Amino acid sequence: MPRIIALFLMLFGATMLPAQEFNCKVRINDVQVQISDKGIFRNLEQRLTEFVNNTRWTPETFANQEKIDLNIEIILGGYDQNTYEYDASAIIQARRPVFGSSYNTTLFSFNDENFDFKYQDQDRMDYQEGVFTNDIVSYLSFYMNYVLGMDFDSFGPEAGTNYFNKAFQVSNIAQQTSGRAGWKPFERTLRTRYNLIDNMLNPRFAPMRQATYLYHRKGLDQMVKDPFAARKQIMLALQEVKKVFKIAPNTVGLLVFFETKSDELVSIYKGADDIEKPKAVEILSEINVGNLTKYEKIRGG
Repeated sequence: MPRIIALFLMLFGATMLPAQEFNCKVRINDVQVQISDKGIFRNLEQRLTEFVNNTRWTPETFANQEKIDLNIEIILGGYDQNTYEYDASAIIQARRPVFGSSYNTTLFSFNDENFDFKYQDQDRMDYQEGVFTNDIVSYLSFYMNYVLGMDFDSFGPEAGTNYFNKAFQVSNIAQQTSGRAGWKPFERTLRTRYNLIDNMLNPRFAPMRQATYLYHRKGLDQMVKDPFAARKQIMLALQEVKKVFKIAPNTVGLLVFFETKSDELVSIYKGADDIEKPKAVEILSEINVGNLTKYEKIRGG
């Protein structure tokens, strides 16, 4: 696979010809906004989609079938036609292909409650490392680098560190420049960009990154070849997640992991051998009690 070759070369200091990494679709949900001409929102959708898809975020080569499917839904709570202020939240969801199959697994799913921004048609839309352009560029640049970090981690142990560091740089500059919510250490909600990137770069939560690798590369990517061995690796991934649960049960990393993976885990272990099912239910019910009823469905097969 070109992605695997690209990852190998990245880890050992080589580079390849750059190529775009995302198949991104941006949708603006404007149901709550009552204005006569909503064409401005359609134009913004197109511009944001082109910004993500046409920017070269890495020096790596992504084959067409290996690109990351990305859906961003921006949900408008309000729009001021006089000040051009958008009151918004956003749902960001990224999917990664699973080797040897037609299945795409959800790699990351997050509801960003703090996605307010100001935008006019003539505003710049370009990403430059170390530069604050505007809020919407910072939001998207943060998530593109964050998702790339997740993607690379899923192919190699902590292979996404470079991109998480870039996301941190975006976060740090925005925290000093923007003044918008979501970039600061202490806010009214756990669902902040600050907490997301802190969890990824904080050594205390390193087992979550190991879990990403075990779950995807050692687990899902081997599922077609050897389902039993793949499920064993996914169980090892859950043991890594449990390490974080023991020290920080309410961290945003755990919240996002189970919002992203709980349904998939049920599907994986419903097809497991009878000896595997109780073990899966036991650990999942311990580290994600909120989905206890969902995990009990594993026993039924």
